[in-house]
Parts: sequence; C-alpha cells; structure tokens
Amino acid sequence: MSYQHILVAVDLSDASHKLIEKAIAQAKPTNSQLSIVFVDEEHIVKDSQEEKRFTQKLQSLAESCDYPITETLIVMGDLHMKVAGLVENKEFDLVVFGHHHNLISRMFSSAPKLVNNVNADLLVVYLDD
Repeated sequence: MSYQHILVAVDLSDASHKLIEKAIAQAKPTNSQLSIVFVDEEHIVKDSQEEKRFTQKLQSLAESCDYPITETLIVMGDLHMKVAGLVENKEFDLVVFGHHHNLISRMFSSAPKLVNNVNADLLVVYLDD
C-alpha cells in the first residue's frame, strides 16, 4: 500500500531516530510527504522556554533525516487525541509511533488509545529499552 502523507510521533529521545527511519522506509518508494510531531503530555500551559527547547530538538531531528520533512509540529495534550485530530485535519494516512516492552508501557501504553481513536493506518515500532 502506498501512503501520501505520513506522520511520525516522536518523544525526542534517541529512539526517535528509529521511528523516523521506519517512516522514511515507508515514504521513499512513493515519495510520500513526511511530517514529525512531538506531543507534550507533561505540560498544560505553554512555557516559552520549554517550547523553544522542544522546537530546537525537533528541528535538529528533522535536519538529521535523509529525507525531506514537510512539517514539524509541537502540540500539547493527550497523544491519542492530538494525533487523531491531526490525522483528521491534515489527512495523514499513516501514523508511525513507538512502543516499549517495559512495566510502565504495559500499564500506561498509548497504543490501544491510538488504535481506537486514529482513523489512519498505524505502524507500531518496537523500541528497545
């Protein structure tokens, strides 16, 4: 299946590179658009210093890619709700995100919420701990 616009949800950790590489592998064959989003679930109110730091990290991540990035986004709120909204508003047809196999992820995983709320194909990438 070919995709037109792929969204990669990253947490700005080193594992983000693995997610982007997986997304690029999906995008390259059909020259799909590729966008990256960081969802800040920790803050309720925007902190300009923190947002600037996130923006710099996200931009650095985008610049390190061997593929053109259409858009980088920083949003605040629940991951599943924000990604579902982006998919609906910007017509992403594939969302790539990561999942760890650890106790915290088993208890609080975003994967089931994304599966049940996002109206697009999902690629869940296993991330080593």
